[in-house]
Amino acid sequence: MKKENSPTESFADSMLWIGIGMAIFFWLFQAVIQMFSTGEFSTSGLLFGRDIYDFYNRGAVLVLFIFFGSHAQYNIKQRRKAEMALRGSEDRYRSLLESIEEGYYEIDLEHRLTFYNDAAVGIFAVFRRDLAGLDLRQTMTPESAARFEESLRQTLKNGHPAKHVECDLNSRGGLKRIVEFSASISTDATQKTTGFRGIVRDVTEQRLLERQVIESLKNVKEARTGAILGLAKLAEYRDNDTGRHLERIREYTKVLAEELAKRKEYQDYITSDYVEDLYHSSILHDIGKVGIPDSILLKPGRLTPEEFEVMKTHVILGGNALSAVDSQMRGQSFLSIGKEIAYYHHEKWNGAGYPNGLKALEIPLSARLVSLADVYDAITSKRCYKEPFSHETAIEIITNERGASFDPEMVEAFLANEGEFRRIHAELHND
Repeated sequence: MKKENSPTESFADSMLWIGIGMAIFFWLFQAVIQMFSTGEFSTSGLLFGRDIYDFYNRGAVLVLFIFFGSHAQYNIKQRRKAEMALRGSEDRYRSLLESIEEGYYEIDLEHRLTFYNDAAVGIFAVFRRDLAGLDLRQTMTPESAARFEESLRQTLKNGHPAKHVECDLNSRGGLKRIVEFSASISTDATQKTTGFRGIVRDVTEQRLLERQVIESLKNVKEARTGAILGLAKLAEYRDNDTGRHLERIREYTKVLAEELAKRKEYQDYITSDYVEDLYHSSILHDIGKVGIPDSILLKPGRLTPEEFEVMKTHVILGGNALSAVDSQMRGQSFLSIGKEIAYYHHEKWNGAGYPNGLKALEIPLSARLVSLADVYDAITSKRCYKEPFSHETAIEIITNERGASFDPEMVEAFLANEGEFRRIHAELHND
């Protein structure tokens, strides 16, 4: 079948003939002027000129007109090829966009949809015929529409693409849909901003799964906290004088840890997870007292040297118990910190403590923190064998023990937050 030329191709071909026609017209025009100006009627003279120079001039004009026509024909055909290539590229681009699983959209500066693929139609849950020219904000809840509009405003302002803009779509059929937008500026051939283009993803299932995981972790943490508190209460029930000692200890310890976390040398170690584990595990420091006889644990007076040696075994009993449980758990658990505290919270910075006589940095950080918190609470609380001392007395005693019983940095953290210690003691005083 013979292929028909397009209007553009026909026009391009005609440009060559127009150039030839103009050349012939000029040639004949020159002949007519020569005939009337000279009165000569020689055929060769009229067609080829009076002399060789006249012939050359007419020939040069003929060549110029033919060159003009062929050049115009070439330019038109090249432009036509470029347009066809561009159209083919756009068609392939559109086909590619239609084939991807993610939604693709284009909107103008008024947020009206100008293009969208099949995936976007499915995500927006709107009939295709209703999407054309639809303000994209109308598919969203008011809060999400405002967030989406603000992200586009920032994109126009700084030129940076908007990424991971999460929006809630209007509920259809009771099904809530959560989508994530990205957007970048689109321009025309003159680089004038015409709107935005981007990707939209349905992340509903992902977000719901994340929320379920978060809820499950929350339940696990609550169960863990309950288990820790239950274990710690075993020791507290043996010693009625401790009152709200466990609650105060974890609050004091948290204050010290958060103060140290501000320092550069501790920032990589004292993370939010570490503080949380420390907060919950610190109350296990005296769990080993469940193994101490009542005659010693509840004795109202000073212990004899022999009795004190028995009392000191509570750190071994507690540490061993937590170590046995921790060994049955996979990976790092909160009990890893708990057993450190149980074993070593009576060690002293100068090595004079027990059970192992550790000194300085040999003592785990968790134990150094709880050691100071435990002593402050012992000083300021009533016991069966003493009345409470004042907050100021506690400050004096702890300050004097800097570098002896306590890590100097722990003392500095305490002094920086002694007001918080006073507040916690006042709020969590014994009922």
